[in-house]
Amino acid sequence: MGFLKDETRNNLEGFLQKKEILEELRKATSEGKRSLEIDFDQLLEYDMDLANYLLDNPGDFLEVADEILEDVTDLPGTHLRVRNLSETVGIRKIRSSHVGKFIQIEGVLTRASDVKPEVTEAIFKCLRCGEENKVLQTENNFRKPTVCENPNCGKKGPFQLLVERSDFRDWQSLRIQERPEKLRGGRIPRSLDAIIRDDFVDKATPGNRITITGTLRAFQEKKRNKKKTTFRKILNVNHIEVQQEGVEEAELSPEDEEEIERLAEEHRIDNMIIDSIAPSIFGYEKIKEAIALQLFGCRAVELTDGSRIRGDSHVLLTGDPGTAKSQLLKWVAQVVPRGIYTSGKKATGAGLTAAAVRDEIGGGWTLEAGALAIADGGLAGIDEFDKMDSEESGAILESMEQQTISVAKAGIVATLNTRTAILAAANPKLGRFDEFENIARQIDIPILILSRFDLIFILRDQPTEERDRSLANHMLKLHSHPEDVVKPKLDAETLRKIIIYARKHVDPKLSNEKVLEKLEDFFVRWRKVAEREAIPITARQLEALVRLSKASARMRLSDEVELEDAERAINLVEHSLKQVGIDSETGRVDIDTIMTGHSRTQRDKFRKIMEIISRLEEEYEGAAPIRVLKEEAATEGISRDFVDETIRREKEKGRLYEPKQDFIARAVR
Repeated sequence: MGFLKDETRNNLEGFLQKKEILEELRKATSEGKRSLEIDFDQLLEYDMDLANYLLDNPGDFLEVADEILEDVTDLPGTHLRVRNLSETVGIRKIRSSHVGKFIQIEGVLTRASDVKPEVTEAIFKCLRCGEENKVLQTENNFRKPTVCENPNCGKKGPFQLLVERSDFRDWQSLRIQERPEKLRGGRIPRSLDAIIRDDFVDKATPGNRITITGTLRAFQEKKRNKKKTTFRKILNVNHIEVQQEGVEEAELSPEDEEEIERLAEEHRIDNMIIDSIAPSIFGYEKIKEAIALQLFGCRAVELTDGSRIRGDSHVLLTGDPGTAKSQLLKWVAQVVPRGIYTSGKKATGAGLTAAAVRDEIGGGWTLEAGALAIADGGLAGIDEFDKMDSEESGAILESMEQQTISVAKAGIVATLNTRTAILAAANPKLGRFDEFENIARQIDIPILILSRFDLIFILRDQPTEERDRSLANHMLKLHSHPEDVVKPKLDAETLRKIIIYARKHVDPKLSNEKVLEKLEDFFVRWRKVAEREAIPITARQLEALVRLSKASARMRLSDEVELEDAERAINLVEHSLKQVGIDSETGRVDIDTIMTGHSRTQRDKFRKIMEIISRLEEEYEGAAPIRVLKEEAATEGISRDFVDETIRREKEKGRLYEPKQDFIARAVR
């Protein structure tokens, strides 16, 4: 039973028996809830001293409040839960002075354990006399009876725990991490462990942004069963609230909104935005334009059959070392709301997706969110994307298209939201690109994942005197007169506010007939080539065009997609296709180069080689002489090198084998 001075207890009873509070309580209980949720301001307005007592002595205050509510409702386990404190404490700002105090924190939920039963009142049977002994349990250690309560017994046991007769409540451990958008200067995010009980368990899933109130507790740490002088901080949660909103709901003042609207009226705000992307990095105008569109994105389309078309564009930067790929990613992740920068090779313990990890508080397994779930509603800048764990490929694919991650690990089955735009960077397999080889085959990323990028750009370090002189001049001025070089038309904070404003207020419609006709003509014109040559474009590129067109209109703060938006999207898609989708043998754009890793020309040559092998197997008693195969392939215009590469690749896949030296045969006929 909690202890409060009579005056404080009377004030608390008076507050909880106010008419409006009782109405809220009746409404909650009628809906099957066992908690009364109030705002801290309600308590503050009623009695400032009472509100301060909660902050300083939350244990006694909340225990007595729960007792009063149980008496009023006649429902055991009824709780008072207080939200929206006047002050939020940053996780890295928590100090020893906060121990034992009622505080509020906000962050990203990165771990959530399975819900476990926690005993609150244990019943023990005395094995000598059969007496049942009740022992109230504290939050720390499991307590047993010291002696039997039966006055005729009084023995020290032995006792048997009667599990079915004992009282339990639900228990769950959480880990909350600082929001990535709140970090500056490359700081490592800090975390706080928490415990939540009873009817508020399972209120949030990893990746959710949450606000929590609770009592900060300190538990003594141990090393090799010896107690240390340091204590571990754990928040005993009273209230948890999931913030459903994304970037669109971030706060802007009326003055901010007026200034943004003025900029849009007086200037070409889209050009100002593009010119302000990573101003310290020289060149890359098309890439910066694509990144600008990615920052604004468009809203996902929810279809009547329950399916969803994503509104976020994914962009891949791949190229030679020293081409500023990482710098671009870091800059973008710092500017965009809910941005996060990570590496495919050095991602969090949960990697890019999610992982089952050991729960340090309660034992067992708990689900930990990875970088994509933490960046839900924002952007993930992923460096070294080609170095990601091969086990994550399937989850990455689901995340990029469905924007969810399905987890089934260590008995944990869950689905996490990853409504995240991905800006990725990768290096060529051999360090630098070979312009005479197909690009897709030089990038160590699974083809299915590669095909989910709306735009792919190649950053080449090609020396030319004019460009090298301009680059050198830019770099030297960065060191000698940086104020003259880095002069963006919009500073990073203003750009951030424009992104928030656009995603909150602007949802462009694609209804202009001329725009629809423009996009349709582009698609049909490029598809016509497929009737006689390679396939230059698919429906996936058409979806990318729509996303980019809407993003362009949103960047202009326009409610309608205009021709200029469609033209901007078409130019970017064409530029990307001509860089990446080129068949190195014909010089034509072939989308299969990206979609399958092999152009139509290569597939035709492959089929011809397999036909020759099949025919030679019949002529040479089941195996084709490699020398004859190369001679016949040459008459079809197929080089000896291509034959060697095909044999090597198909042997690795188990489709071809060498039954004897210098002969090749099909494994399955």
